[in-house]
Order: sequence, then C-alpha cells, then structure tokens
Amino acid sequence: MDKQKITRIYPTMGKTFLLTGMLATLFSCATADKASHQPQADIQEPVLKLKQLTHGFSQTLYYRSDNQQTAYKDTHANEQETPKASNKSYKDTHANEQETPKASNKSYKDTHANEQETPKASNKSYKDTHANDNEKLAPALNAQTNDDTYTIELQLNEHQGISISNSQGKARFIAGSFVLASAEIAEFENKQWVSMVVFNNNTQHIEAYRLAPDTIDIQQQLTQSAKGSEAICAAVTAQGTPHIVNIDATGTLNQFEIHDNQFLPLRNFAIGPGMKSCSLDMLTHSIYLADEFAGVWKVNADIESELEKELFFHNANIAIEGVSTLSSNTSLFKGSLLGWVSPNKSGVWLQSQCQTEFITLQYDLAGVPQTIEPEFIHLAFYEYEKGPRISVIVDDDASGNFFSAELSSELSAAYFNHGCLSKDKEPIANAGSRSPKYALARVLPSAETQPVKNYGDAADDPAIWVNAQSPSQSRILGTDKKGALNTYDLLGHQQQSLAVGRVNNVDVGYNVAIANMNNSGETTFTDIAIASNRSHNSLSVFEIDEFGVLAHLGEIDTTLTDIYGMCLFVENGVTQVFANDTSGLFERYEVSFNKNKKAKGTLTQSFSLPSQPEGCVVDTHTNTAYFGEEGAGIWSMDISSTKHEPTFVSAIAPPVEADMEGLALFTVDAQTYLIASSQGNNSYAIYNINSKNADKLTLMGLIRITADMNNSIDGVSETDGLEATNANLGGVYSEGLWVVQDGRNVMPSETQNFKLVSGARLKEAIRNLVSTKH
Repeated sequence: MDKQKITRIYPTMGKTFLLTGMLATLFSCATADKASHQPQADIQEPVLKLKQLTHGFSQTLYYRSDNQQTAYKDTHANEQETPKASNKSYKDTHANEQETPKASNKSYKDTHANEQETPKASNKSYKDTHANDNEKLAPALNAQTNDDTYTIELQLNEHQGISISNSQGKARFIAGSFVLASAEIAEFENKQWVSMVVFNNNTQHIEAYRLAPDTIDIQQQLTQSAKGSEAICAAVTAQGTPHIVNIDATGTLNQFEIHDNQFLPLRNFAIGPGMKSCSLDMLTHSIYLADEFAGVWKVNADIESELEKELFFHNANIAIEGVSTLSSNTSLFKGSLLGWVSPNKSGVWLQSQCQTEFITLQYDLAGVPQTIEPEFIHLAFYEYEKGPRISVIVDDDASGNFFSAELSSELSAAYFNHGCLSKDKEPIANAGSRSPKYALARVLPSAETQPVKNYGDAADDPAIWVNAQSPSQSRILGTDKKGALNTYDLLGHQQQSLAVGRVNNVDVGYNVAIANMNNSGETTFTDIAIASNRSHNSLSVFEIDEFGVLAHLGEIDTTLTDIYGMCLFVENGVTQVFANDTSGLFERYEVSFNKNKKAKGTLTQSFSLPSQPEGCVVDTHTNTAYFGEEGAGIWSMDISSTKHEPTFVSAIAPPVEADMEGLALFTVDAQTYLIASSQGNNSYAIYNINSKNADKLTLMGLIRITADMNNSIDGVSETDGLEATNANLGGVYSEGLWVVQDGRNVMPSETQNFKLVSGARLKEAIRNLVSTKH
C-alpha cells in the first residue's frame, strides 16, 4: 500500500488548525464539565479539505500473521487502491469510477474507530468500569512498515453486501443489506481474529462474525433477533468479544455481549425517539448517542451503573445524526476523542478531554469549494512515519458519496497530548480530583435469587436462617418492600411469599422463649423473624419451624411515625429489637411471647441519630450495636444497658460513598469485620473491629461483586441491605454465606433480587485486603 497516498499532509492548514485548537483549549478546559460545548463565534473556523472515496466506504484493518501484538486498526479508506476482490463479490462501485450509489437516509451507522485493546481479563468476570479502576489499557500501536504486518480491506455496499479481502490474496463476499456496527482486529491470549458486527436489514437480526485474518474464513457466525434497529454500535471487550448496543424501533437501548457462542443479554432500557447513531468508548466505558432532536448524549456503558443520560451538546438549530469515538491509552495517544456531525453543517465537531472545536469540511469541484451534508462520521488513527495521525470519514447525504481527510501529525497529537496536560501528564480537568488510593478486591457471586414480583425499588433487606438440623436446607429471607416477605433456598428458588404489607428490613432470632407452652411451667424455644412493616408502622413477627417455613404470628405496634430499619438480638431467650424511623429516632423493644405465641413488645429505650438511619447489626460477643446513618457514617452503642447513648465512630469518606445502608458482621481468621454497603460506588466497605475496643473501626478497603459471565449472573450495584453468616451450610457454603440486595438486576434486565456469595470467596477477598493494608 502506498502510504504517501494515504497520508497526504496539508502543512499550511495544519499550522492554522493547531493554533486555533490551542486557543480553544483555554476556553474548553474551563468548562469541561458543562454541557453544550458550542463553537466560538469569535474564533475563525478551520477548514479541512476532503477527498472523495471513489469506491464508497472502505475500512482497513491491520494484523500480524505471526499472531503477535496487532497494529491498531487504521480505518482510512484508500481511494487510490482497491483490495483484491473475491470472484463472488458484487458488481459494486469498481464498475463505475464516476458514479457512486446514492446512500440511504439510514446510511451506514458505523459508530467508532475502536478503542485500544483493554487489559487481559479473567475469563469469569465481567470487566465493567469499576473493575478496571487501577488497570491500564495495553498499547496497540505499532509501525505499519513491519514486514509481518498485513492488511484487510472491508468495503460496504449497504444494499448489496460486504467485501472482505486481505493483502495475502484471500477474499470473501457476504451478500445482503447490512448496517455495519463495527469491524476490527480482536486479540486475546495471543490469538487474533476479525470481529465484525452488523445489522441485517433483510432478516432484522443482529449478526456477529468471527473471521480468520489470514484466510478470511468465517470461524463463527451468531445471530440475535431484534425489534429493528435505529442505531447500532459495537466494540470488543478485554476478552476480545463484542459488546453490542442496539437501539431498536421501540426506542429501547439493548446491550449484549457474545459469550459461550451466543448473545448474552446484558441490559435494556427505554432511551426515547430520535436516536440516529451510537458509538462505544471502551476506555471511558461510555455510550454516545446522536439524537436528532436534542444533540449528543452520553450514557454509562457499565451495566451496573445508574440509568441516566447526560446531554453535553445541544443546539436547537442543528440536528445531530452521526457520532464516533476514538480512544487510546498508549504513550503516543492518551485520552479519548469524540466527533459528531449534522447535515445542517458542512463540518465536524471534535472534542477531546479539554478541547472542543468545529472544523469546516469542504471538497473542491473544478476548483470551486463545495459543502456536504454529513449524517455519518467515522474516526480512526494510525501510525505514520512522522507520528500518529487521525483520519475522518464522512458521508454526504445529498450525493450519497463518502469523503475522507487526515489531520496532521501535530494536530492529531494536540487533540490527545498537547495543551491539555498538567506537569504530571494528567489531564487538567482531572488534576486535583484524584481519590486516595485504597485496596479493592473483587468477588464473583455464587448464586442469585428469583427476582421479586414488584417493579422499581422493591427488594431491600435479606436475612439468613441457619437450619441447625440440616444446614443445606437453610433459608434466605428477603423483603419486597412493596408488599411481601419472601423466603428462598440456597439455590435462590423462592419457597414462600407472605403478603403482610410493605416490610422494609428483616432479621432472625434463635432460641426465643415461648412461656408456658404446654401448661407445665416449662419454657419452650423457637426461632423467629421480625420485619419492620411500613404499612402499619409496626413490627411483623414470624415463627420459623424446623423446615424453614414461616408463619405470621402478628404485629407489634410502635410509636414510630414512619418506621424504616430494624435489627434484633436474643439474650437468654428474650428478643431485643432496635427499630428506627426516617427521622433518625430509634426505639428499643423487649419482645415476649405468651403460650399462644402472641407477641408483645415493651418499649425500653429511645434515642436519635442526626439523620436517616437504616442498617444495624448487633455483636453479642462485645455487647455492641452498630447503626448506619445513611449519609454520614457508622455509630456504635453499648447494649448492656438501656442507659447508654450511641457514639459516632466512622464517617463516610473516600473511598466509601453514601448511602451506607446495609451492615453485617463476618469473622476471618478469628478477627471480626464489619461490612457496610457503599452505595455510591457499588461496593462494600470492610472495617476491622478492634478486639480490645469495639468502637474502633479501621477501614481495610472495598469489595465489589462482579459478574460471573460463565454462569450468567450479573454483578451487584446500589445495595440496600446485606447479611452474612460464618455458619457451615454445606457444599459451596461450608465456610459461610454472604447475601446482598442487588439494586440493578441485569443480564437480562429484570426486577430486583438478592445475590449470594460463598463465605470462602468473601474470606479470600478480606484476606487480600488485609495483606494489602499491611
């Protein structure tokens, strides 16, 4: 391939553009966190000259035949040289150098020049944005002059099909009407292949292809039915598998990954009308959406993230239809670049971390500058003899033609590294905002419960009942705070659902005394569960029989006006309950049972925290109760007397993020730890409890529960309640069990549920935190 033909430079234009870009940097950095980055009227817009691509859209991929590290995907279309065609290829644009088929209004929505290869991941864990906090993307840019570097040319005719050929003379034609989501060289475990994702207009299916780069043989072809496609984009994950986003005709955004030779639904949610194209940036785990009515949106691609979108470009007079991303974390390029286009403006907006600029796009026809109406954009960068270069491919809706241009090496570097970095090479927008370093451990879930019946924020708090006679038949209790208390076996199968009202928190007590059960004067004992019931501002009381079956015994009235959280402990057969309302008021009740098992509650203590609490747990070995004030931190109190008051012992501070709701105790190597939910970053704070002073807590680090892709169990986010036990429940739970509420139940998107983690995995994670701390 003639590199000089591909990478022709416009020196004068590059210098003018570079100066303009640096001026724009000063303005853009000051407003990097604001929406609506607009081009400045007082700055002369730079102009970039376009070349028409005589053979329509073409994409070049680079690979190495010896399966070493691949060069990054140069997607520049070569208007001077066409790939060797398959003898089965369509009679496309090669037959007529002067005429190009008119593009459809739904022209190819290729969404991105893909990000640099992400770090090698465990083959069992979904690498979401939190799982890569401290990891760097592997460099993937290499000089294209190496003898072992080969090319693959991909040409798309939306109405006839896709031609794929390599520089070794192998070719393939896939007939059909397609929209291309992505095509790139994927690499994992020293193997590389062509990963291509398309939407088939004829079948209304999403199709994922895996092709051998040397032979262009199809190694894998998978399909997924869809409700149409308004916009589709894809990018490879750390494991080299496609992560796919499809916005269907119902206005629903659907996320998939390929796993175990099938499409794995990850998440779906309503995104609304007007979405014309999308793009994935795997460096920042962001989905960018071109909305013809609103502008450019940004959505977190992490499937455990909160469902929200950020509008960061809007102009009422401009309909945005095309968007593309480009990202890198190599020494040559560092950061992300976003581009978007509108048929209302003959140009492109380019935005880096602290620079936004509009560039006018023109091409010459008989010496006269011509404008275009772009609906599609594709960004790429590649290694050039004078340094990395960025290329831009756009279409023209009026003519149906495709055009390309290259930014100079100086300008390409400026968008990523120049004028945007502080002395320590960190983007200015991020300088001073670094969080303190902390230890982070990740665990996989062992199982999950069936989803709760009610939609929205419904599942809340779990408890664990240990079956002393048959531990494997133990039960998980879980509140559906919109109407029921449910029970589950250790496989997550629902066993009971008791419609007793809006129960919020639940706890379990063992060996609770029942007075004069058989009129003999002897006291018998039973196990119970108590839940705070917001329907009645009461405490709902249940007996648990030897098989784990719950029976509702009745309600204990409280004087709380808006009951919320609760926990209990049992001392000498007598149940003590701490219940609170949303104001921060706590009430302590002593619960007793008559021979008919009717429960009675006696108020013995009242105290308050400054703001809303919920989670609480009692350590009977140290006579200490711990209370979580959701927005502030942890309180402790000596429970040996009703005269004691709570003491504030640990504030919420980075890396812990509010709300702090669930609390539980767990012992590892004879040391007791307090587990607290850190809702703001989908994590759990692990505190060492001082053995000589139960009020002294030391943060060891955070734990995150990430997805087990092999077993299709998603990770956990925004946890409310949690519980843990060290009891031997047999099998995988022979070292205990940890149960947490999952605020966003995905893979696929369903109502909320609870996730189970084996005690062995929890112990290993805590030991890792301890070893890092020491």
